[in-house]
Amino acid sequence: MTLTTNFLGLPLKNPILVASGPWSRNASSIQKSIDAGAGAVVTETIALETGVNIRPRIFKNNGSLFNTMLYSSLALEQWENEFELIDKKDSHIICSIWGASPSEISYVATKVERMGADAIELSISAPIGAKNENFFTNPNDINKFVNAAVKSVNIPITVKLSYNASLSSSIASSIERAGALGISAIDSLKALQGVDIESQKSLMPTYGGYTGEHIRPISLATIATLAQFTSCELSGIGGINNFKNVLEYIMLGASTIQIASAINLNGYGLISQTINQLENWLIEHSYNNINDIKGVALKSLVPYEDIPVKNLKSRVLDGCTDVDCAKCYSCCIYDAIIKEDNKPKVIKELCTGCGLCVQMCSKCFELVWE
Repeated sequence: MTLTTNFLGLPLKNPILVASGPWSRNASSIQKSIDAGAGAVVTETIALETGVNIRPRIFKNNGSLFNTMLYSSLALEQWENEFELIDKKDSHIICSIWGASPSEISYVATKVERMGADAIELSISAPIGAKNENFFTNPNDINKFVNAAVKSVNIPITVKLSYNASLSSSIASSIERAGALGISAIDSLKALQGVDIESQKSLMPTYGGYTGEHIRPISLATIATLAQFTSCELSGIGGINNFKNVLEYIMLGASTIQIASAINLNGYGLISQTINQLENWLIEHSYNNINDIKGVALKSLVPYEDIPVKNLKSRVLDGCTDVDCAKCYSCCIYDAIIKEDNKPKVIKELCTGCGLCVQMCSKCFELVWE
């Protein structure tokens, strides 16, 4: 069994990438990901201007994070020194870059190629900061930026997209025409943590990028959608906490995945743990190669209009031991569940088979053909 795969023409020992972020901010942090076994590491976004470390800038919300960070705090010249300190071993370095114009993109791309980057991830969709706000949704402008990078270097390019941009077939098409080989999706979402209702102030000083497990369903849908209308290779980003999440992305068409916030929350050891668990799962299920499962779940997705209407109704099982919990009664907005003889009863004439009661209490209910 092997986890080896190819992404952007790069032979990877596994599909586990570390996403751009503070966990890849310099040589030391990048080395930790490499030593933990990552197939490749994406640097924190490198630009001509340096980012400012607002304090505080990371805000936790259960399994997700908000951040108010844009670019690397290291100057371009400093990154040259960082590259000299990295032992890539059998891993690869992908440089995340940003520029305010095609010429700036071209300059930064050329510089990181000379430093030793194996590929470039073009960051064009940061959710905070207003400099490129209108550019993110313009396919022609995106084409110019991507093409500038492609023509400037001899290493492959992938483009990191926001959720909104990822759903546009015209944007994906413009990226392909410009010569990029891949699309990384999705970037963090523009969000606020909330409001302190007593002080009547925002919990954050500005909008932040929202990442972590709560954006995973959005990102999974995005990868599945992209897989169906672009030939670009895909790298899935968003809420990857374990090997099961890796499998989900690959089964929906991703070639690789990128771990991000989970490293912040759990440490670099999560990388090796995920790789080991992924290997074990593939062996247990008799797969010889990780690529054997790529895109296998896509065939289970059909257009809404093509879904057959099944005559399913809810039925009460014998396993209900806590009739006073009342979850099933309160969740049924169709008034199809009542309490009778101290246990729930389904009124079949009112049940529409929505399935929520089964998910609320699988010990008590199941959906059956009527």
